[in-house]
Amino acid sequence: MRRPDPGEPFSGLVFKILAEKHGDLDFVRIYSGTLKAGSRAWNPLKQKKENIAQLWRVQADRREQIPEASAGDIVGVIGPRASVTGDTLCDAAHPIVLETITFPETVISMAIEPETSLERKKLSEALEMMKRQDPTFRALESEETGQTLISGMGELHLEVIRHRLERDFNLKCRVHKPRVSYKETIGRAVTVSGTIDRQVGTQALQATVTLRAEPVDDQATVTVEQGWFPENDTLAALAATMTQSVRESAERGGLKGCPLWAVRITVLESPIPEPPPSDVALRMAAAEAVDRMLAEAGTVLLEPLMKVEVTVPEDHLGDVINDLQQRRAIITATEIRGGVNVLTAEAPLASMFGYSAAVRSASQGRASFTMQPLRYGPAPAETAEAFV
Repeated sequence: MRRPDPGEPFSGLVFKILAEKHGDLDFVRIYSGTLKAGSRAWNPLKQKKENIAQLWRVQADRREQIPEASAGDIVGVIGPRASVTGDTLCDAAHPIVLETITFPETVISMAIEPETSLERKKLSEALEMMKRQDPTFRALESEETGQTLISGMGELHLEVIRHRLERDFNLKCRVHKPRVSYKETIGRAVTVSGTIDRQVGTQALQATVTLRAEPVDDQATVTVEQGWFPENDTLAALAATMTQSVRESAERGGLKGCPLWAVRITVLESPIPEPPPSDVALRMAAAEAVDRMLAEAGTVLLEPLMKVEVTVPEDHLGDVINDLQQRRAIITATEIRGGVNVLTAEAPLASMFGYSAAVRSASQGRASFTMQPLRYGPAPAETAEAFV
């Protein structure tokens, strides 16, 4: 147990990163011990030592460089390179992992591109900087189209990102219509085997991978577990390779190309031929097993559902409820706070584009709302049929 005392070994949590052109400023909450400028700290999650070059006490827009900070302090640290928001920094001789920060999955994406090809590198660098600063923001290049896709927590989130690119980095970008991030889960539990038996040149590829898959209630990405632990070293290595191969195949997504969600896959004991199969054969068998799993279990398209809270005067309550119902929202609670009505609803994100303008129109500008990711739920049949 680590006490919050300056005399204890150092431990602290990186809770925010301010990405600047001349280097990142990591904000660290010190839970125990003392952190000194010019020292080194251990990141147990990354298994790396981080340089603590400078310590700064930040108060609004004023910064004061300090030689050290102790338990209870919040300081800005210049020097770490590998640490990200939620990582622990500690004394290498007394390692500890503090409770990290869990960030929800992104729910909306859109393509973005600079107005000129000369600014493509500048855009990439700006997006990387913003990713370090905002853990709920994602940016990647689509393998299919070559476009840069940015993903975030909602329409407003991406709109703020676009304005920041223009204001802070002087980048004028073209953006495309936002797209909802759909997921897929399987329809039922199945146990399947994938078998490969073919001759490639002089090499015989023979392998079998057996797995069990089941849908789960967890709001999390697909998990792949090893359920077979042989005592023989050779078989143990093969079991580990099978598990990794299944994990890589599952990351390709479901039948509609969307990432798998709320699925648990367990790799079971499988027959091993003589001589033992190669890694290539195991990867091919694992891919065949995942394909059979999807075909036999079937997949269900999932869409992101948002928790919407609307504050509206009584005069406009009916219009706001009618608009929400047209957007496939389900009203879960109503109450009165401070003389105004507060509606709580669950609504699919795909139906909430442009809601900010719609709710102002329905209430003559007197309503306000908040919206945050809630969970993934089954999408309507017409949406699933639209996927090719």
